Amino acid sequence: MLISHHKKMIYLSTSMSARLSVFTLLVASCQAVHAENKTDESIFLDDIPVVLSASRLTQPISEAPVAVTVLDRQMIRDSGAWDLSEVFRLVPGMYVAYHADPNFYSADSTVAYHGMVTSTTSDRMQVLIDGRSVYSGLFGGVNWSDLPIVLNDIERIEVVRGPDSASYGANSYLGVINIITRHPAESQGASASLSYGTSRAEGVFRYGGKTGDLTFQITASERKDNGEDDKIHNPTSQDVFWTLNKFDNKNIQIFNFRAAYQASANDTLELQFGYNGGSRQTGEYDNFKSITRTTNNHFEMFNWRHVLEGGGELTVKAFHTEERINARLLDSDGMQNGDASFKRDDLEIQHTFSPSETTRVVWGGSIRQDLTYAPYYLGVEDNTYLFGDFKYRLGRLFSNLEWHVRPDLLLNAGAMLENNSYTGTEFTPRLALNWHITPQHTVRMGYSRATRAPSVYEKVYEEYWRAPDQYPNLPELKPEHVKSIDLGYIGKIGKMDIDFRFFHDDYTDLIDVKNHKSPQSDNLNAGNALMRGYELQIKAPLSEKTHVTYGLSGGSVKSDDVNGVIYSGSLPSYNHNLMLTHQFNEEWRGSLIAYQIAKTKLNQTDYNPSLGRGYYIDGNKRFDGKISRRFLLAGRQTEVALIIQNIANAHYFEYRHDNEVPGRLARINLKTDF
Repeated sequence: MLISHHKKMIYLSTSMSARLSVFTLLVASCQAVHAENKTDESIFLDDIPVVLSASRLTQPISEAPVAVTVLDRQMIRDSGAWDLSEVFRLVPGMYVAYHADPNFYSADSTVAYHGMVTSTTSDRMQVLIDGRSVYSGLFGGVNWSDLPIVLNDIERIEVVRGPDSASYGANSYLGVINIITRHPAESQGASASLSYGTSRAEGVFRYGGKTGDLTFQITASERKDNGEDDKIHNPTSQDVFWTLNKFDNKNIQIFNFRAAYQASANDTLELQFGYNGGSRQTGEYDNFKSITRTTNNHFEMFNWRHVLEGGGELTVKAFHTEERINARLLDSDGMQNGDASFKRDDLEIQHTFSPSETTRVVWGGSIRQDLTYAPYYLGVEDNTYLFGDFKYRLGRLFSNLEWHVRPDLLLNAGAMLENNSYTGTEFTPRLALNWHITPQHTVRMGYSRATRAPSVYEKVYEEYWRAPDQYPNLPELKPEHVKSIDLGYIGKIGKMDIDFRFFHDDYTDLIDVKNHKSPQSDNLNAGNALMRGYELQIKAPLSEKTHVTYGLSGGSVKSDDVNGVIYSGSLPSYNHNLMLTHQFNEEWRGSLIAYQIAKTKLNQTDYNPSLGRGYYIDGNKRFDGKISRRFLLAGRQTEVALIIQNIANAHYFEYRHDNEVPGRLARINLKTDF
């Protein structure tokens, strides 16, 4: 049989990373603790959190081939987050900007890992919901407000901190976010939630039921969000362009259905359906303004799981996604058609088995087709409109071997062979070795390669410039590449969980079309960058009722900075997050959350160099808080909570100097179970 702790499923967030001096002290402390406290190994193994996303195998976090942060259900609730994107401020190394997108396609938040923020669409991370890719093909990345999901339906989020193309292919370039929703069996009965506060309101209703071997869950919600303040409180210039925030009001309706049917002792069938729609504002002053814009997105997913003899599993997953935007845009040429649509069909088969007592293997493959229609957005420079559906085809083969070379030494060897219709075939391997110095202390060493495929916009841009009447000898567009070296420590000192990581990432063939000026003498793979840094996350109980989670990250980036794309200095020298939670008694619970980030160099055009803004956004800090009380109302479990974000009413900028976050935001949430 395999080592028994593979089967333990405890959802607990751990992570850590710090400076070299801190790491040296930790190692010394570990040795001392091990000498003084020889705890029972089986008891310790019961406390190791398990992750699902790192290698496609269920593994204790100490045996994963890459660093993983787990944001569990309680952490998400304690954070007081309003938007899904805000949750990722708790992940070491994440840069999150409130409603940062300046263009007319979307007014949405930026979630970017390790700096290198060249766009607001988070185009260098793979994002999954229950294993379904929501990475959009038009510009790449994710429009967070357009996802058909509510925070109340999330069981946990696993964030793979580092390249993971070996498991999830191209676009898992800097990392992977896998959002895992609650199973219908865990959400039986009815509940309703109402939130109301500063410029915000939301209602959520959920019902879960069971009929024989069929369990199901239905969620419906409506949200109104007035976004940023209309005027900037602390403008960097009195030019009217820099005194107004963006158009970013939202009205969001979401409907979700999930069902699971136990067809036999070995077979489970799951069906999911989701919808997100409503009106959205986009655009900015003196640029593009959306007169009317509505979103209608939906997906359908089918998943069959078959348990094999000997503990293996065969899964077949198929999904269809369709995103539609209807918009009328006003620009200098008058009213334009801003309609766009994106369709994806995907089929994946995965097989997990154990060839021997010391090995496990997962392997499989998938095929995908994307269709993108966006005549206005895919015009290139001279507004040459390109009509029709742009097809993108993708085929994959993947595998990962987990081998216990000996009880204290684990090898993970994985790879992805991927072919797409834009840039051909790529092979992305990963090799990681985890050494359990003691049951409480593990060192991880890993090497991996990853890619990012061009978006539809980038590919169309290339085709335009390589046309016979332009620059036909322009080099063909290649995917972005990265070679990553990872050194990590995962351990437990007393009751404190620690995850520490050094990384050395070498990026090449970085794509840039937005700032490209002279294609006749250059190519669209604009530059290289070398990034070195550290990450730390600690989770510890200060007492039986008080817990703290702390994250720290920092580092440096060196780049040739060609073609006007500035990567050097784009990784903040430090980025802190701290969450303190306290359970006062059975009724009252509170949390205090603090964020701080150093000044950040972002890849944005310098509209006014005379003011010294350059590419830098000044450092900032913010405090959030939540207090809640549980009680019985007419015999029903009820909770009322007060959430205050930006307690100090700080008015600072994120991403750009015309993107000032709202001041203090307060809301009350009332939730009751029927």
